Amino acid sequence: MTARGLNIRAPALFSALLGGLCLWAGVTRQLNAGVDASIGGDLPPLRLAISERLVRGVNLSDASAAMAVWASELLQSAGLKLALLPSQGWVMPSEQLLAAIRGGNVDVFCFTMAEYRQVAPYVDTAHIITDALEGEEFLLVVREGSGIVNLAGLWGRSLIFQDSSSTSLAEPWLTVSLWREGLDSPEQLLGHISRNAKLSQVVLPLFFGQADACVVTRRALDTMIELNPQVARRVKVLMASPKMEGSFFAFRKDYPARFKRPVYDRILSLKRTPTTQQVFTLFQATGFTGRTADCLSSANSLLDEYERHHEPGGGRKR
Repeated sequence: MTARGLNIRAPALFSALLGGLCLWAGVTRQLNAGVDASIGGDLPPLRLAISERLVRGVNLSDASAAMAVWASELLQSAGLKLALLPSQGWVMPSEQLLAAIRGGNVDVFCFTMAEYRQVAPYVDTAHIITDALEGEEFLLVVREGSGIVNLAGLWGRSLIFQDSSSTSLAEPWLTVSLWREGLDSPEQLLGHISRNAKLSQVVLPLFFGQADACVVTRRALDTMIELNPQVARRVKVLMASPKMEGSFFAFRKDYPARFKRPVYDRILSLKRTPTTQQVFTLFQATGFTGRTADCLSSANSLLDEYERHHEPGGGRKR
């Protein structure tokens, strides 16, 4: 069978995420108009930002536009007397966001677990907001007939990582899993490693025998099989991770409670609108739910083990 014989539509995880909702010029007009008198002025600001690591493959202006409109809608619906600053950075490079958190220059933020661990003392973990599915499950998927029946069978083989905002823990998970079996790190064990943000370019190479294995989220594999049922007959799951939170929304620890609780409650109760749906799509989320620090324990344990033994060059400390 050729690629033409398959329906290879990749799910719209990032491609055309924000098409038609809000061109940046339209957002600027809305901000300049002063939605519900909450843009600018002398009101206390609501400084909200997300990490660039969460919007890989997305035009940053479009991502900023979506966040700006969503924040405006949030304040309108909550009736909060807070200001949104037209010039604020909605999407920040990692180091800039972490510096803003340490310096008290951002109030609400969304970032990865790895970023959280660098600023944990400044983060309120009693008011975490995550995807409603409460974590991602990673799958090591191999091609049927490849002869790979265990992790040792990956020696010298080719593997593709799904590269998206939801897979920041995928490589540490595979690495630690190999170590627990007495094996080398992926860089030393595998013959070839690649990464791709396009789901079709992660799973379909297994189907066509162009790769031996891949690491994807369960949601991604389910989506791929739903679009292309033939895939299920040519691949198999060799190993699955526990559910882990790879990213989340949080508040600065010293953000005033009189603002924090209403913003937190309103984010969780926002109804589905075109704006909120685009934000859910931006984060590959089905919705938002409130959690506490307990939801971070699995990911923290994984990263503790990974960081204890990981050499900067990719190998394992002996």
